[in-house]
Amino acid sequence: MSYDSFMPDAAKNDPPDENARYKRTIRAAEEMFKRVGFRAVTMEMVAREANIAKATLYTYFKNKDELFIAVSARMARILRGGVEQALATPDASLDERLTEAVISKHRLIFTLVRKSAHAAELFSYTHAMAGDIFCELDAAILRLLSDAMANDPQFAPSADQLARALYFGSGQLASRCESVAAMEAELRSFSAIHLAGARALASRGPPGQRELTN
Repeated sequence: MSYDSFMPDAAKNDPPDENARYKRTIRAAEEMFKRVGFRAVTMEMVAREANIAKATLYTYFKNKDELFIAVSARMARILRGGVEQALATPDASLDERLTEAVISKHRLIFTLVRKSAHAAELFSYTHAMAGDIFCELDAAILRLLSDAMANDPQFAPSADQLARALYFGSGQLASRCESVAAMEAELRSFSAIHLAGARALASRGPPGQRELTN
């Protein structure tokens, strides 16, 4: 299932006011899931929060599982958008843009999920029900990072490997941080060391050349 294309047919081809109602419903559901957790949310609660009839909600989603997947798809789009925006920042060096890209993703995760008292439950259901969406997101972000690195002569030969190390390494660190400030500090330090190390190795040339110069 693609996070880029997920939207029920009932909302895709409707007029703008109906599309806005659908989006409002997704945002209301997201807030309810964060507020009380997945298990406690009911379709009636979401309809009331979104100020729509329960029958209207069921025209969009057959059940709460479908609704949660739609919320997850929206979250994935937001995360990818944050990474894309960071990588496109004007007047910033590549290293700064790469650093801000990984920080952006994890800052949004704090805002969207980890601030909830029910974060552990939400992560569990996300893994079980929307794992494919976030696997696709990981692959998309890795492509974005790798493509950005491929434009740098020092990073280009190992762009894919460097992108994976930066992305998954930053994820492990972020998951252990208890605040946004701590997370940002950890990831800035990690990214600076990772990228500086990669540049230092690249400046020494390929392995065979390093042996000749040592």
